[in-house]
Amino acid sequence: MMTKLERSANRRCHRSLWASWLRKRALSRVLTSPSLASDTGTPSGMARIAEDSDFEALKRLVDDHEGWTLELSKSDTQVYTRPVAGCNFNMVKIHTEFADVTADILFDVLHDPDYRKVWDSHMLASEEIGILNVNNDVGYYAMSCPPPLKPRDFVLQRSWLDTGPLGEQMLLSRSVPHKMYPPKKGYVRAMSYITGFVLRTNENSKTGCILKYVAHCDPQGTLPPWLVNKVTHTLGPRMVKDLKKAALGYIGWKQTQPHLRKPWRFPEEISGPRISIEDCLDTVVVPVPRMLPQTPTTQPTANGKVTTGQVVRSPKVMTPTTPQNIPTTIASSSSSVNGKKEEKKERKFFERKAKVDTKLNASNTNGCSSPNMSNKKEEKKVKKESKDDSSVKEKNKVDGGLKKRRSLLSLKF
Repeated sequence: MMTKLERSANRRCHRSLWASWLRKRALSRVLTSPSLASDTGTPSGMARIAEDSDFEALKRLVDDHEGWTLELSKSDTQVYTRPVAGCNFNMVKIHTEFADVTADILFDVLHDPDYRKVWDSHMLASEEIGILNVNNDVGYYAMSCPPPLKPRDFVLQRSWLDTGPLGEQMLLSRSVPHKMYPPKKGYVRAMSYITGFVLRTNENSKTGCILKYVAHCDPQGTLPPWLVNKVTHTLGPRMVKDLKKAALGYIGWKQTQPHLRKPWRFPEEISGPRISIEDCLDTVVVPVPRMLPQTPTTQPTANGKVTTGQVVRSPKVMTPTTPQNIPTTIASSSSSVNGKKEEKKERKFFERKAKVDTKLNASNTNGCSSPNMSNKKEEKKVKKESKDDSSVKEKNKVDGGLKKRRSLLSLKF
């Protein structure tokens, strides 16, 4: 037979195993990217330096249409969606052509943090947390949402690769944790599993480029997945339109700035702080129910051994009370209090009377005044002092009726 201590230990062990399994499941669902798998075994939601295999996987993802559904085809823009196993939110892919914008300009627009404050109307805040190396950085981004939804924020790691003027330019970002940027009040921490851009020079146009975009995000909160999936492929063309408008005005805006630096192209111009990957390790917080403070005690077991460190709650002892006991206790307590008050009043009254008597005796012995006059004066003083005494007042109230009747009998008509 198992003792109570052994059964409780088994329960705690099962609970800890169940909690660890839930943490692993949540981590694999939230932080694992379905498209970019790392050969090193590091979870993709944790910060790590992007490799060539990651960019190759990005290119296969934007070029391969197998399993994708064409949702919208308008002029030079196509929008595709694809369901993802283990997630209720679909992945979105956009193909579009910019006839008057080169790939270099579009690459600069996507990178420049100062210019993003100009053209991105949904941005509420943007901060550069630090750089991992010349092609990888970590930043914070907050965006507004239509009311009554709360704004969303992200902590993103960006990785980019430029293969030359005649090649491709790629930008890849995803959500990572950071110890200095936990979820804060007023914002919902959203998750970006993958957000990728592939820019290629258009062979048919010397001044144009082709943009291929893919994204898979979870806005978190209480938004229904069907609504998010319906709105996602309609917001894509709007984002493309805003990006094209921003790219057309970038050169004129850049020339008006006091500096023309581009650290994403020239590493010697990097001014951000250097951070390590250890600062972006994932931490899963398990909510702990609030308990009342309890003191550890020592108790002997059935075998005679003493166990320490266990929390023992003091048993509640209920004393039966009858309706008859309740009024008697209250009456006794109130009567005792009133009796003490009356004793104090009587003591004060007799002390005052004793003082008056001593004064009368002293005046009689000295012969300073006649006894009749002194008695009258002292009687007046006693009457005045008795008026202040509450016990005398109560007696006057009781005897008031008798005095009035006697006064009426003594009247002469």
